[in-house]
Amino acid sequence: MMVMKSQKLKILYALSILLILFSLSCNKDNPVDGGVIDIGIVPAPAYDSPVWHPSGLFIGFNHTPLGESRWGEQHFDWYSRGFWLINTDGTNMRRILPYTLQSPAWSPDGQWIAFVSGAQIFKMRFNGTTFDTTTITQLTTEGRNFFPAWSPDGQWIAYDRSLPDKSGPAGIWRMKFDGSLKHALFGGSFPAWDPRGNILLGVIGISSLTAGTRFIKYNLTQSEVVDTLLATGNDNRMPRYSPDGIYIAFYSSGNLWLMDSVGNNKQQLTISGVDVSFGLPFSWSPDGSKIIYTRYQSNDWTMKNGVLWMIDMNNKTETQFTYNP
Repeated sequence: MMVMKSQKLKILYALSILLILFSLSCNKDNPVDGGVIDIGIVPAPAYDSPVWHPSGLFIGFNHTPLGESRWGEQHFDWYSRGFWLINTDGTNMRRILPYTLQSPAWSPDGQWIAFVSGAQIFKMRFNGTTFDTTTITQLTTEGRNFFPAWSPDGQWIAYDRSLPDKSGPAGIWRMKFDGSLKHALFGGSFPAWDPRGNILLGVIGISSLTAGTRFIKYNLTQSEVVDTLLATGNDNRMPRYSPDGIYIAFYSSGNLWLMDSVGNNKQQLTISGVDVSFGLPFSWSPDGSKIIYTRYQSNDWTMKNGVLWMIDMNNKTETQFTYNP
């Protein structure tokens, strides 16, 4: 009897989340809303898309606090939902926007953040403490565009165009930081910059049914593909170079992995699951000593699920960084 009651509560809980997300998506006047995610009957993480600020002093992330109702049931506090910051020592967790940011990406100087809304890319000014929403600038207007990635010098933004249309092919594109000079580069997805600035990394497959089996390197100076690296498994996403360019961390089939920059010496970093369905899975610290990520399993309904964890890259130990009540 208790099992049936528990299952019923889970279903009602998930359906309520869907209804709330749908109602939030109806606000067409809000360009910084992260949009709707069809979560199905699975728990949504309270934290997602951690992004380390280039200063190294704090981390940004999307957060919808969890609490308990007067009946003792878990629920999201949607009034406190938004984009938050936290100091890297775990102190001073604060909300600075009453909206979430889809695919947030800091500029190298830390003065702008790029993000996605309605399948288009925007940017917004950051003054070191909070965002200036009057500076929100739409950078793309055609196609469906995702995963903005700033070049190391801050002059370019690479991005993922998911579908072809009359304005151009699908694949990885590049534009100036002001949205000008848009052009397609190569077939692939999830762009990542080599710290040297002349190489873009993407994800491809050997067929339409194996879209995430290989990584591809594109040389911007030569305007050609220069190498492909074999990934692990069939679901590889979000590669990111370490700040020194020696390593590449990436998501693969539920967890984080690490390899060197030529695709060798692969090792699994996590074993307890990483979120990739609700936001960006992880971010390197500016000095390359740590990785912040959202620990997540779709079958875990406990309050410990969907929080931020930290990996010390010197000894590969993990520590919990944020908590649910």
